[in-house]
Amino acid sequence: MTTELHTLLGDLSVGGHVTANGFDTRGQKVTRTGYLLAEPKIVTGRRNGVPAKGLRLCIGAKGTDPSERTTWTTLFADEGSVERTPEPEGGTWSNTELRFVPGVKASSHTTRILYGGRGGARSSEPTQSSLVTVVHTDEGFYALWDPATDTTHAVIKLATKIWWAHPPREASPAADS
Repeated sequence: MTTELHTLLGDLSVGGHVTANGFDTRGQKVTRTGYLLAEPKIVTGRRNGVPAKGLRLCIGAKGTDPSERTTWTTLFADEGSVERTPEPEGGTWSNTELRFVPGVKASSHTTRILYGGRGGARSSEPTQSSLVTVVHTDEGFYALWDPATDTTHAVIKLATKIWWAHPPREASPAADS
């Protein structure tokens, strides 16, 4: 069983950009895209109420400390996959809820994105392009803050749709918050 689980990894290594289809720690199906942050571990997870051996991956935004990461993806030998994917290009716009931006979580203030304005069904394209840091404020709110100008562009919830893009490579290192 252990050999089958390691076969799922192929030639992937820590630091590689991957997409994994598996299960979270609650047993819900998830797809995670990001960087493999740590060596995979063999764990015993629960599937359909029964203990089963699985391979747990730590996937997240580049530079995230794996010990602080609270989202995991578990692959089982008969269900789950992981594959190398190309790194995201800076400036490619997405119109999604804030919760789907890689690296956004309450304990981190280092996620940098290009903010293009509010999204949604009636929004056909970004209305601006501002490099911001996503900061968890309190009670489930997130501020999209530009540390260079000390400007807050929006204060939103995780379910709010926005236009966002990965920052260009030269702008991607996290700024001090």
